[in-house]
Parts: sequence; C-alpha cells; structure tokens
Amino acid sequence: MNFAPDKNLFIVTSALQANIGVVGNEERLKQTIETLENLKEKVPDAMVLLVDGSPHNIDESIKKQISEYCQAIWFNTHPDVYAMASSGRKSEAEIIMMFNTLLQIKQSKSIHEIKRIFKYSARTILENDFDINEYDNLFGKYVFKKSIPSWMSPERKINITDHLYITRMFSFCPSLIDNYLQTLQPILNNVITHGIDTEHSHYLCLDKRYVVEFDRLKCAGIVAGSGETERY
Repeated sequence: MNFAPDKNLFIVTSALQANIGVVGNEERLKQTIETLENLKEKVPDAMVLLVDGSPHNIDESIKKQISEYCQAIWFNTHPDVYAMASSGRKSEAEIIMMFNTLLQIKQSKSIHEIKRIFKYSARTILENDFDINEYDNLFGKYVFKKSIPSWMSPERKINITDHLYITRMFSFCPSLIDNYLQTLQPILNNVITHGIDTEHSHYLCLDKRYVVEFDRLKCAGIVAGSGETERY
C-alpha cells in the first residue's frame, strides 16, 4: 500500500454482503458509495482504504466500482473474519479485520507519513460542519465521541463496564498504532468472554490517559439493525 505523505487515512470498515441487518445488498452498496463520495468531498486530500468483512464473495463488478474511489482489502477469504462474519458476530469480525489491516499499514513504508488514522464505518456521512482541522495538535491521542452510559443490566455494569465508546468513527495518532494493536487483543477477549460489543469493550480496555472526547463527531450513520439514521 502506498499513501501520500502528511495525509489523514480513513479505514472504512464494510460488510457489503452481510448476514445480519435489515438493509439489502444493493442499498448497502449504494450507501457505501455515498460514504466514499462524501469523504472525497469533505476531506479531499485524505487517503481512503475500504476493508470489507463480508462472509460472501464480492462480485468483481462491485470491486471495480469501489476501486474508482479508493484502495480496498477484501477479507472474505480470511478464515477468522469469515468464521465470525458468517455467524453474525459483527464485533469480533471487525476487531480481527482492523488488527490485520493495521499490521499491514504498520509494515508499509508510509506509516511515518500518515498524519492521523480514522476508523470509519461504511454507510456514514460527514455533516456540513465537520472540520478535519479539529484533529490537529492531537499527537499521541485517541479521539472518541464522549462516552455514553451502558444499557446493560446493573449487575453487568458493575462487573464489566458502565460506559461505552461509539466506534462508528474514532481516530488515533499513528504513534499509538502499537498501543492500539496491543489493546485490540484484550478488546477481542472481553467481547468473547463477556458477550459485550466492541463499543463497550473499547471503553473497558483503552487507557483513558490517551483519550480525548469530543462532544460531537459531526457525522451521521445508518444502523444496520434498524435501517435508521443516527447522528453522532
């Protein structure tokens, strides 16, 4: 992978052909293209890498459409991603996919030239007041939307975690790539052990010393389970 120097990198996590959710495959593709077009409009000099964890083969014509907007990695043949995605375990599939993607980025020659790494869910749109410059001067920091209270039972909140971080969109300084890679293992372990989602597990496992919380991320995304749009 070759990325231009001093650029923000958006890793767009995707499942164009998923086994869960109420949104059909054609609409998923349409919404994903809208995401990529919106990114190009709002952050025109950003590098964009789509990583797709569908549990099915993606048609070559679809891959060609995506290639018009960005580079892509297709994880449908990765055994661990496939195993999780095919059984509807979205959090586990996404964590494994991110881990493998970040390993490739870390090993690339351009890692030291990337300004900031964004994890960004497909079918998300940056709103009109989004300003990429708000992420300047945040060396050595993660940025998440302000944590929100958990909806789990009181007992589980006491024994596991009482808050969560929205993971539809977050970012981190490339200086934290090793920290995040090391943290992804306990994030995955806690998802599996406690039956929680990746959002609860991120709050549980991340070192809060390195976290900056924004009141708003200034994006809106489509919820797979309901098809509704939520603002963040």
